Formats: sequence, structure tokens, C-alpha cells
Amino acid sequence: MNPEEKAVSPPDTPPDQIPERELASEFQQAMLGHQLSLYYQPIVHLKTGLVAGFETLMRWNHPERGFISPGIFIPVAEHTGLIVEASKWALKEAIRALKRLESHVGHNEHIYMSVNFSPSDLADESFLDEMYNVISASDVRPIQVQLEITGELLKNQRENSKAILGLCRKTGLKIAIDDYGLGDPNVFFKHMDDFPISTVKIDHLVIKDILTVPKAYELVKTIIAEAKARNIEVIAEGIEHKEEALKLGEMGCRFGQGYYFTKPLPERELTTLLLQISAFNELLK
Repeated sequence: MNPEEKAVSPPDTPPDQIPERELASEFQQAMLGHQLSLYYQPIVHLKTGLVAGFETLMRWNHPERGFISPGIFIPVAEHTGLIVEASKWALKEAIRALKRLESHVGHNEHIYMSVNFSPSDLADESFLDEMYNVISASDVRPIQVQLEITGELLKNQRENSKAILGLCRKTGLKIAIDDYGLGDPNVFFKHMDDFPISTVKIDHLVIKDILTVPKAYELVKTIIAEAKARNIEVIAEGIEHKEEALKLGEMGCRFGQGYYFTKPLPERELTTLLLQISAFNELLK
């Protein structure tokens, strides 16, 4: 073995300075050693304050290095192919969490889990079978599971993505495009027609400007109108201020998420949240 491969970075090494091969090896151990967890950010109905669902976000708490940012380990996992196993784990854990929540607050078919998937996931031959098996083995209805993908994936894996997402939609799964509104408007409006999507999530970089930049406001207004005409739901990401939430509601955007409502939460805090009749109603008055 190359001597460099034996070297281990000291625990206090900044994660972004750890060689990719080493970080990938540690991430592989993290999946086996229960170092990964999911946090859940509520997706909120902007008129009622009710929780509609949760976006699942992967977290890595390294026993020696502490918290490692997803912005560091996710690209490494994608580049090394480890993301496929990580995504399978995330889907299973999200469904288990949903079942545990239902055991405490009762079954609610309107509550769903939104799980992020990468280009590598959709390219994996076992992706569909694994997903079907996980969902079939639970009592969760397909409509309670949402697959989140990026517009970049649709552009780079067009035909493959279209076929796979079509099969997913036929089973009742929801499909959401993340980071919506970035780039060429003609491209992402075309996605609404060319792909079997159920939801678009407007990126936080667009949302943060709707109160101060007329171009951003008009873009969001157009996205909402185009989506509504196609019976596609819209979720605004990265809401940080009350004024943004209220304005989006006035514009016809039904759902939103962001730190204004709450940061991503561990599973243990979700039951209390769901037991509240209108968890975030006061924040929308």
C-alpha cells in the first residue's frame, strides 16, 4: 500500500483539508458505525401554519472530529459512489421515523418525508427495486414519500431521469425539483412540461430577494403561476423573515420552509411539533 494511504489526519484537521480518499473511508465507517443521523426541517402550510411534511437532512457526528458539514461529505460521497448506500439508508430511516411518529400522533396520510437523491442514485440499477422494497415493507403509502432531485440532474441525465421518474410517479411517489429558479428560466419552465414532477422548490437565493429585488419577485410570481396552471405544488425554501412568509402566501405559494419557522430538528422533537394543532400559526399573523 502507498505510504500516503496509511496516513491519518489528526482529529483537529479541518474536514475540508482531509484527503478525499481518507474522508471517504471514514464516511464508509460512519455508515457502519451509526455515526449518521437524519434531521428534519418542517414544510409549513403558509396559510394555516400546519406541518405538511419534512425534508430530511443527513448529519454526520464523527466521534473524534465532531460535526462534519454535509457541504463537505456529500460531494465526497457522490464522487466516490458511497452516496448510493447513504441514500438507501436515508430512505429507510426516514420511513422508520415516519412510522414512529405515527405511533405517537396517529396516522396522517398528509404528512410526508422528502428525501434527497443524487444523480448516482438514479443511475444505480437497483435504485427502483430497493425503493419499492423499502416502501412495500412498511405501511407507509407512496404518496407519503417525496423524492427530491436537482434540476442539474434532469439536464445531465435527461432520458434516464425521465423514465425512472415516470415509473416513480406511477407508483404514487411525489417528485420535487430542488434549487428551482436558478439559471435559465426557459430551462426550468420546460422541466414542468417534460418531467413528471409534482412539486418545485424555489431556491433560497431567489426567495431572499423577493422583498427588495423586483426581478426576483416577478420570477417567483411567474413560477407560482406556471406551476399552478400545471397542478404542480410550490415550496419556498430558505424563508428567514415573517415578511417573506406573508408575501409568499399572498402570492399564492402554499408551502414554505426555513429558519423563520425552525431549524432542522432531531426526530425526538417532532412529536411535540405534530401534536400542536397549528404549529406555526402564530408566526403567520
